[in-house]
Amino acid sequence: MASNKITLSHNLMGCRLDNWIKLMKQNPVSPEHRRQAEFMTLVSALMAPPAALERFLYDDKIRRTKIKKHPIYIVGFWRSGTTFLQNLLSRDPQFAWFDPVNTVTFSNSILMGKALNKFIGKFLAGTRPMDNLEYTTDLPMEEVFAQATISTQAISHMLVFPNGGKGTKYISTAFIDEQRPEKRKEWRRAYDYILRKVTYIKGGKQLVLKSPENTCRIGELKRCYPGSKFINIYRDPYTVILSTINMFQKEMNLFCLNKPAPPEVIENVAINLMAKVYKKAIRELEAMPEKDRIDVKYEDFCEDPLSGLEEIYTKLGLGGFENARPYFEKYLESQKNYQKNHFEMEDRIRRKVNNKLKFYFDYYGYEMQLGTE
Repeated sequence: MASNKITLSHNLMGCRLDNWIKLMKQNPVSPEHRRQAEFMTLVSALMAPPAALERFLYDDKIRRTKIKKHPIYIVGFWRSGTTFLQNLLSRDPQFAWFDPVNTVTFSNSILMGKALNKFIGKFLAGTRPMDNLEYTTDLPMEEVFAQATISTQAISHMLVFPNGGKGTKYISTAFIDEQRPEKRKEWRRAYDYILRKVTYIKGGKQLVLKSPENTCRIGELKRCYPGSKFINIYRDPYTVILSTINMFQKEMNLFCLNKPAPPEVIENVAINLMAKVYKKAIRELEAMPEKDRIDVKYEDFCEDPLSGLEEIYTKLGLGGFENARPYFEKYLESQKNYQKNHFEMEDRIRRKVNNKLKFYFDYYGYEMQLGTE
């Protein structure tokens, strides 16, 4: 029996119509999710005319926009603290970022921006399901969610179309330098477009960007934007894996439109993906000039965020730390009662983590737990 429940806050609700049609052709929709898919199709269709008008009026200006100040990238696996760090950096008035309107409703973010901001604000009320951080339209979101609305190359599609585990095909889209030349060109064209558009909207300010899948393509991003800076935040791998599994499960429950992936598939995807990501990321970070990158240990950063931020500004030559300090202090004060999630790790998962991520423990100096046999 089809479900009557419709999720208005679906992360592809603002998908551009042509891209939504492509995704629907490529993926099955389960009967119980058909009404959700139909509603999303209706919304995409209704948003298509103003989106087309926006492209007609602004596309030339957007494509001629220069990204004079190359982005600052916060990289790190899911649940490594990237959101907390970006939320803090986004308080500095000299920077810009992708807000919810620029992200979820990317194709309509100029002409309908103000109206959509009020609408989206009503549905963002509350906390994120994976970590209890508060949602607001004044805080940044992952820029790749914007790309996901105009391109079929986004790892986040894996959680919308898990297809019983077959949706892992979308993981390969994050490792863009391993793709065929035409796919790399498609990705670069879409990604560069979303950066130019938001740079135009934000008046040319330097962008602070955070999307965990960027950790899969650090080298490619550095080639695209040679002046970019990278902040690599890392965290205890046991905590990261358990929290990522929890996040994937909760987001899949919220957003999936076909058969969910089994728990064991989700576990293996999280662990194997983290191993693949960091084997690549460590190599690519070490290959760039030291002045363009900094490693930040999450646990140390949480102990003294202001000192950690000052070190980031100094190492990367960002400038303006003292001017931004009051804004950082205000945000930290607002988060003083925040409570982190805690998870218990089963030995079978611990063994998988130890087996796949020994190099990570060694490289970043975390102690491996043997558990009980």
